[in-house]
Amino acid sequence: MNTARRSIVIKNILIAVLVVIIFIAAGMLSSYVYLKKSIVKDVSNYLDAAHDMERGFIEKIPLYEDYSNPMIEQKLRTYLNPAHLDAAAKFGLDPLAHESEITELVAGNRLVRVEPKPESLFYFYNVRNTYRALTPSAREGLDLLTRRLQQNFLRHAKLPPVKIAISSMIRPAAYQDGLREVNANATMTTTHSSGISFDIFYDDYYIVLPPPTGSNRISDALLALVRTRLGFLMGDALRGQLRSILAETLIQLQDEGSLYAILEKRQRCYHVTILGNGRPRE
Repeated sequence: MNTARRSIVIKNILIAVLVVIIFIAAGMLSSYVYLKKSIVKDVSNYLDAAHDMERGFIEKIPLYEDYSNPMIEQKLRTYLNPAHLDAAAKFGLDPLAHESEITELVAGNRLVRVEPKPESLFYFYNVRNTYRALTPSAREGLDLLTRRLQQNFLRHAKLPPVKIAISSMIRPAAYQDGLREVNANATMTTTHSSGISFDIFYDDYYIVLPPPTGSNRISDALLALVRTRLGFLMGDALRGQLRSILAETLIQLQDEGSLYAILEKRQRCYHVTILGNGRPRE
């Protein structure tokens, strides 16, 4: 092949390669534009659906300030620490002195570890793994409370599930002594040491939004992150409405004889002690 012909062949090959590159680039640009539009549409649709759910809470459930009154709050101050201690003596364990006893009691099935699963209707708010334990009956009582809470939400409207924040469970006496040094409101003796009590932080919630269905894998991954973050943001925004139903549920179960609850305003929590086997009528 002479030099002139070789130059023509190389030139044609380069032109062909350039054409292929242009077509690939055009296809990639077209795919990028389509993908971008799809993702924006998927996220926008999901946010619209979440907004509709948020409006459901706002329009169907009263703010705590509107729901509550002195009589309601007094119901959650009827059974104070002495009554809880009497319940602990009847239904709980002998008060734990040290952290090491927790492992022994779990091994003997007198305490159970409490670890939330994806389907659980509670999560932990600053509770160390070591102290995530209750008696079996108190564990059942926690499940009963969260189920009843969802039933009460659904009485108002078709709303997504709501998870509550558990801020304390079992506390050995040594832990309570240390807590009292930094918190003047901590009592000398507490039913937390008997394994039948837990605290609910009433200023934090998680809204379980429906799983997203995107039009592509990137949308799915992005919406999964949006769903989690949005669930906590909505829980914060709607805490006033959500606390109304939480208080209503605690009063119901207290009236039925399945628990005692104390409204602790300074700690922004409800101290809950489960009575008996934690199984009142549904």
